[in-house]
Amino acid sequence: MQFQGRSVALFGRFSPGVRERLAREVVRLGGAVQRDFTRRSDLLVVGSLADSLVDSGALTARLQAASGRGVPVLGERAFAAALNGEPEGPPATLPLAQPLSQAGLSADDAAVLAAFDLIALKDGAGRFADAGVVRTAGELLAQGRTLGEAVRILRQARDLAPKGRHRIVLTPSGEAALKWDDGLTTLEGQGRLALDEDNASVDDLFEAAEEAEADGDLDLAARLYDLCIRADRKDALAAYNLANIRLAQGAHDEAVLGYQRALARDPRFAEARYNLAQALEAAGKEAAAASELARLVAAEPDYADAVFNLAQLNMKAGALAEAKALYERYLDLDPPADWAATARKAILYCTAAMAG
Repeated sequence: MQFQGRSVALFGRFSPGVRERLAREVVRLGGAVQRDFTRRSDLLVVGSLADSLVDSGALTARLQAASGRGVPVLGERAFAAALNGEPEGPPATLPLAQPLSQAGLSADDAAVLAAFDLIALKDGAGRFADAGVVRTAGELLAQGRTLGEAVRILRQARDLAPKGRHRIVLTPSGEAALKWDDGLTTLEGQGRLALDEDNASVDDLFEAAEEAEADGDLDLAARLYDLCIRADRKDALAAYNLANIRLAQGAHDEAVLGYQRALARDPRFAEARYNLAQALEAAGKEAAAASELARLVAAEPDYADAVFNLAQLNMKAGALAEAKALYERYLDLDPPADWAATARKAILYCTAAMAG
């Protein structure tokens, strides 16, 4: 696995001490490490304790973004094994479409299971043992568990019983347990530890902030991101995430300052510049927003959303020729059908307006 000049996103909560060890090894091999997935990421690695980010959709959003850009995704265990040069397991040759359908799981659900190394997944296929994991996940969902809870239960079962005959059951009180020939092993009660903010590392604070944000506790998330910003003067992601919270809260001026702080720390942070333009537009500063988008499109010509938004601002400002050219450029980037239809209508409007 080559890391020279490549960026690895280590997303979510990792096993104790593992994130630091993985990060050191990536840097030693010439790569860079980020705490979240961005357009610059060449690999997404999901922490084995990131199940708290499943039910909010935060993890699925990263997995979909990675899939859309063709970026590989590995779970913590698989990535650590690859760094250690360990051989891969049996090939993924069993089509999982039927087991997933029978279990009531979607392709996105399968991607989540794979991100925690619970199944192997390649081009819709898995390993023979994965059909049983998929079936158990479906049973847990049918019993009222969320996907995040199912992931946690399956992970704990794997860690407690990597080998041997067992199956996951729910006790009369609703607790998940491993059933053995001679009794049960409870799987509940292994949730997150309380965060000691005074002694926590920046990675601990960032992970806790992500979890708070995913849970909808934006005030706590904002406070924790602010602690990250103060603790690590080079951290652009914490500043970006805090600005996203302010933008969602309608505090547009604070959001602008937050994105500008993120860009001061990392001038090539494309998402921060894109969202800065959104915050500026929301604050009524459309010319400044267009200027930021123009800089972004010049640096990243394939950033389709930026091209489209810049076309919108140009059309709104009456720069129809520029808007038309940008819409045409947007169509060349193969956007989703509904957005492509909107761009074609805008091209027709610009053409008619310029002619008439």
